[in-house]
Amino acid sequence: MLIADPLVLLREIPAFSAGELDGLIAELRRPELRPTGAHDLARAHALAARYAHDGDPATLDAAVKTYEESSYRGRARGSVGRALAMRILQAGLMGRPVDGRRVRALIEDAGDDPAMPGSMTALRTLADVLAAEADDPRYDRDEALRRLDEAVAAIPPESPLAGLVSVSRTALSVKQSMVINDYGTAEVAARQARTVLARNDLSDRDRTLAESMLVASEAMAAAQHGDVDSALGTVEALAGMVDRLPAGDPTATAMRGLLSALHSTDAKDADDPYLSDAERAWRLMTIGNNVVRAAVDKRNAAELSRGIGLLRRALQTAPDGYQHRVLILTLLGGALIPTCQLGGGRSALDEAVRRLTDAQNEAGHPGHPLWTASAQALGMAYRLDGRAARSREAGRRALRGHAWSVLLQAGTADAAAAARHAADDARQVARWFLADGDPAGAAEVLDAGRCLMLYAATVTMDVPARLTGLGREDLLARWRRNSDDPDLRYEILTVLTGAPLSEAAVPDVLDPPGAAEVGRALTEVRADVLVYLMPRDDEGPGGAVLVPASGLAGARPVFLPLPRLGATDVVARHVDALGGRDASFGGRDASFGGRDASLGARDASLGARDAGEAGDAPAAGSTLDEVCDWAWPAVVGPLLDMLDRWPIGRAPRIVLVPMGDLAAVPWHAARDRDGTRAVEIATFSYAPSARLLCQNAERPPIAPGASALIVADPERNLPDAEAEADAIRAAFLPGATALHGAEATPEAVRDWLHSGGGTVLHLACHGAVRPGVDGSYLRLADSRRLTAHEILRSRRATGIGLVALAACTTGVPSGAYDEAFSLTTAFLAAGARSVFGSLWPVPGEATSLLMYMAHHYLWSEGKRPMDALNHAQRWMLNPDRETPPTMPAPLRALVPRLTGDVAAWAGFTHQGR
Repeated sequence: MLIADPLVLLREIPAFSAGELDGLIAELRRPELRPTGAHDLARAHALAARYAHDGDPATLDAAVKTYEESSYRGRARGSVGRALAMRILQAGLMGRPVDGRRVRALIEDAGDDPAMPGSMTALRTLADVLAAEADDPRYDRDEALRRLDEAVAAIPPESPLAGLVSVSRTALSVKQSMVINDYGTAEVAARQARTVLARNDLSDRDRTLAESMLVASEAMAAAQHGDVDSALGTVEALAGMVDRLPAGDPTATAMRGLLSALHSTDAKDADDPYLSDAERAWRLMTIGNNVVRAAVDKRNAAELSRGIGLLRRALQTAPDGYQHRVLILTLLGGALIPTCQLGGGRSALDEAVRRLTDAQNEAGHPGHPLWTASAQALGMAYRLDGRAARSREAGRRALRGHAWSVLLQAGTADAAAAARHAADDARQVARWFLADGDPAGAAEVLDAGRCLMLYAATVTMDVPARLTGLGREDLLARWRRNSDDPDLRYEILTVLTGAPLSEAAVPDVLDPPGAAEVGRALTEVRADVLVYLMPRDDEGPGGAVLVPASGLAGARPVFLPLPRLGATDVVARHVDALGGRDASFGGRDASFGGRDASLGARDASLGARDAGEAGDAPAAGSTLDEVCDWAWPAVVGPLLDMLDRWPIGRAPRIVLVPMGDLAAVPWHAARDRDGTRAVEIATFSYAPSARLLCQNAERPPIAPGASALIVADPERNLPDAEAEADAIRAAFLPGATALHGAEATPEAVRDWLHSGGGTVLHLACHGAVRPGVDGSYLRLADSRRLTAHEILRSRRATGIGLVALAACTTGVPSGAYDEAFSLTTAFLAAGARSVFGSLWPVPGEATSLLMYMAHHYLWSEGKRPMDALNHAQRWMLNPDRETPPTMPAPLRALVPRLTGDVAAWAGFTHQGR
């Protein structure tokens, strides 16, 4: 056919089939056509479209060359040039090497799209992103991400560039997060996708792209948090979304390439001759790891050997200075360990130790994102080799990596994600110590995996003051501008510790105490033993690690096997019944009588001091009896039997550190077959960690004459809470400041904390816990929140003898139980000597009686807080209880209604001195 005006074909070319494109490309070169520059431009466009079908880099190179040789300089040149630049950038996202100089020249030649200003800037940014993603040292990833964010905001969602920018951002975020171990990038990408999805004007294509971006970000976050199975499942969902996009969609093409690489177990996918060495190494590593994971699951030695071979090839292919070399070494060393177990022999074990040692050496310091994984794997290799002492030391090094990883995260939410597996790794290392007959060492490493989110928050809060003290106003100014910058955080932590990040430079707050220090702290707080409760897991049986107080003749750290202690169905049902950890106990409280019988069903939940609404989650009452009956034979009975053999000479005083979901169990309410409760024959306290207990023991006591603050019913919907607060003040603390209703603002409480605190802080109000950094909070006047994070900020200014949190769920963390970031622990870390907190939404009237009696035993009978709560709970259980003459009539009238119901008294625990 005679093509007189080839420019009219430009809009149609992308829809042509491969055969039609071949015919058109040949036609546009016919000599008798007397091709012009316009014909060459159309041929360049057709070649670029043909590349989408064959994926042959030679086709794309011919398209660029033809474009460069075209003499046509009309407006259509820009459209073709921009489309061609996008094809090249898509190829780069799929791992093909990109000539940066050439693509930038192409972008400059094509210029900006008059219909979409800013398109040239976006294409330039994408070219820089590809360079940064390919580890070109001339291009900074953080700067590229910042510019991509600007591009996302500037590009209309209907533009083909919008999807490509989103895919590019996700790819670069993955690379950046792996290099610096920063978890925030996935969250940022997810927030951007949710913002787009909130719009009502999206086309089907744009909505699919935004959904794909969100799912990809969630997959990245799951992988970063260690949930590989969820990540792979999410990737499957992403593949389905991409299939909904048109076959020729540029974003779909790029995403299909990325997904193919993520799933592949075929070594041929790394044989493309046009791949750069860096991308080939990445693909070999990914494919090899996929093969290894499947082989380990199936115990297939031949496939495991094939995967290891691919990982070796990845190591050999990686160019000098390759930033993922440590990752390859760690994966390779880790894969060689199951090879030894499947009969791989001595050579496999020697190579595993060598590769993992190289990974540790090249990581260089415990702040490296792969320090913990490589050290933990090295410890396992040493154990297989019979080098027990070295395995234990490698395990300790791995846990130091967890500490630094948390500190290097940009904000405590990311710190929580980074610490997700710290407790699991600590339990595994503790089992190594126990197997080697060292329960004292096991206790120390167990503590290394606890409270990391809480401790990281305290360290980062101190940064401004510590930088000021060191005269580093330059760093302080940068911190105030952007404390989320991981490179800045690394630099500041190096300055604060006085040396580059190292195992020796871990701040004291993250360094676990030894058995001798714990023993002295126990003696100071007048307790007999600290008990870590370890659930049964794949690594071994459940048990308790006991650390005695100093001065107990003949007592030393010991491990008590507890075969029934595990993540049993009983505990799981109890945790599920607590639901979102702010479940309403409205039904159980209603059986106790409630606050006001005239209240409707919705308002009946106010009978419990829970800031949530009735029906948020199933009530846990029925599971409480079940879990208490299980707790005695599983733990409490055997523990008390062992302590009977210690030279204590009285009822034991026990400090419990339950691991994982075991922290949700009210161990002090464990019930023997004869109905005896544990609280009746022993005194219990709880601790989030031995480190926090030791810090608390070192604090001087609060002077008896110091001020006191009582907060009573800030929202005017807890009349019994107000009666409780007034009764406590009148009987025991007449000089206390009382804040009622609108007076009880968050500012008033914060001012009291920052003024130095005092003898007592009693808070009778609503409490709640939701997931997140500031998920634990008290609800004060006008329903305004006082969060755990805000409380922690007073730690340099306050000291309180006792904090009585007479509210719901104040002892429940807003993250995993091992992270222990709750209102109770926030007050402890802020300087409180003792804290009463609650494990569930507590019934209001029973709470008023329990709190009054705790203060009675504290002030009228001179008991320590730990004993005062113990005696108050026993009083609640005793059917022959005597009412103190100081108890006012409104509270006295409630006493006959007590039934001994476990939910009415066992929800509160003591922590501290």
